Amino acid sequence: MSDFEITALVLAEHEIFRRDFAALDDLSGEELADAWGALHAKLEVHAVAEEQLFYPLLAQEADGEQETADGVHDHNEIRHAAAAVEEHEVGSEAWWEAVRNARQVNADHMAEEETEFFPPFKDAVDDEQREALGMRWLAFHDEHEEAEGLSGDDAKVAEVVAIEVPEGDPSVQ
Repeated sequence: MSDFEITALVLAEHEIFRRDFAALDDLSGEELADAWGALHAKLEVHAVAEEQLFYPLLAQEADGEQETADGVHDHNEIRHAAAAVEEHEVGSEAWWEAVRNARQVNADHMAEEETEFFPPFKDAVDDEQREALGMRWLAFHDEHEEAEGLSGDDAKVAEVVAIEVPEGDPSVQ
């Protein structure tokens, strides 16, 4: 498996989320606010990238319609949990409670993807297409660094399932 295969990239980003959430515990003040802002943006970029690249093929190629619906629901729940953090003063008890909730919702979602979504996806989508999706994943992240151009609005399952993901490496088109 290539390091640029989409599930490898998603998994690597999951590890970054785990580290970034844990790192919040050691910060305060402006550093804490900045770290949370960066993490919140990364969560949105990750969600939209999955909704545009991973989930459509999970639904279309791996008979993963239910998993896709679950994943989109989870992403919306993560969006709401992260938005709830923004409603509180950084570092306050209410803020930390909201962060813990967002962390747990995200952790549950990542575990579900890793154990229930990745195996059928890898069985149904060949190595070449998964690597091409990985290249698109990287390009999407470059285009939307710090969630630039992303709304943070809830995704709709029907729209995600209907996305046609182009085949092939975007760098050779």
